[in-house]
This record gives sequence, structure tokens and C-alpha cells, in this order.
Amino acid sequence: MERGSLQARRERLSDLVPKVGPLTFARDRLLPVVPALQPLLPEGGLVRGSVVGCQGGTALSVALAAVAGASAAGSWLVVVGLPSLGLRAASEIGIALERLVMVADAAAADDDRNDDALATLLSALIDGFDLVVLRVMPRLRAGTARRLQARLQARGAVLVVVGDPGHFVCDVTIATLDTQWEGLGHGSGRLIRRRLTLSVVGRRSPRARQSEVWLPGADGGIEAVHAERTLDIVEPTPFRRTG
Repeated sequence: MERGSLQARRERLSDLVPKVGPLTFARDRLLPVVPALQPLLPEGGLVRGSVVGCQGGTALSVALAAVAGASAAGSWLVVVGLPSLGLRAASEIGIALERLVMVADAAAADDDRNDDALATLLSALIDGFDLVVLRVMPRLRAGTARRLQARLQARGAVLVVVGDPGHFVCDVTIATLDTQWEGLGHGSGRLIRRRLTLSVVGRRSPRARQSEVWLPGADGGIEAVHAERTLDIVEPTPFRRTG
């Protein structure tokens, strides 16, 4: 890619940041999460300035679910390096598409074969957005990751890393331990919902927390799994002949 094209991208990004900045720098300590995830997180929400890691085969879905509550509440979200993200699926999980920006081809920032351009891009995104969902590029150096994490803490954004966090130090890690789909019978039926067993560990949480959620649930969003209830069967009252 030519350098002029990269410069044009930086200028467009600079034009965008002031538009989302006023919402980004609200200094509430926590960003909200959906009720199904509140018991899992040590603070009951996303702590500003923190890094959240999402690992396992459902890492992207869990990452979107983690930011859905804040997105619906008014926070701006940018997704970096995940061109396969489906907008319909994101919307069903609860992402507000009108406050979503995608930087799908982050690899284009590497025209100099070093991480300087990528660091500039991520710094601008951290300055301009409450939420950054990122698949880490392998070339991102340890020193660059430390500087970006310090900037994240100073600006109060939340970084959600999908898959290998690289040199970022996660404050909270959400891992998928088990996955089960419902809806298929013996060779027939259709997938209705997916039951996930999630485990959360963090630097402030001495023991792992586990919980089960539906993701997607029957309506496409995320729901808590409650204990199965046995329905009381009421025998019908027999008809009596009258008259």
C-alpha cells in the first residue's frame, strides 16, 4: 500500500475522533454489561482502563457480548482486525450499529514493516472510543503494547482482545470451557440456542468464577441459564353431562 493512502486513512480517522469524543471521556468508573455477565465480572461491569481477554472457540461472540451492554447504553465501539464480523449477528447480540466503527484491514497500517503505524492507529482509537475490540497483530512489540496499555488507563477506554492477547496484560480473562447447541433431534431439527460454560479469572479475583449462559439465546442475544423448572401438570377436569 502506498504511504499516501495510509496518510489519507489517518486523516479520516482524525476527523472521526472528535465526533465520538464527548461520549468517550465520561469519567464513570464502570461501563455496564448485560445482566447475564454481571455475576461473572469481579466489579459487575467493565472497569475503565482495563484489558479484557476473550479466549476459546467462541471468543468473538463472547467479546461482543461483553461490550453489548455499554454499546446499547451509548458508548462508541470500534472493532479492529476482524473483517469476518457479521453485522446482523452483532446487532442481535445487542451492539448498537449506529455507534459501531470497523477497521477491518488493520494490516494495511504495516507498510513500513514495523509496528509504528499500527501503534499510531491504535492510539487514535483509544483516544476516540470507549470500547476497542481487537485481534492482536503478531508484530506488535512488547514496548508498544505497554505504551498502549498505559494510554488506555489514562484515557479510560476498555480494550477487549479476541484470542491471543500477545504482549497485553489482561486484567480479566473470559474463557469458554464447554459449548452445547440445542435444537437438533435425531437427524432433524434446527439449531435454536447455544449453551456456553464461561470461566473468568482476573488479577483482582483470587478464584475463577464460572457461569452458564445462552449465546445466542432463542432471540439471538445473551441470556443467563437458570435452573430447569419442572412444570406442574394439571389433570383436566372431566366433563359432566347436565340437563
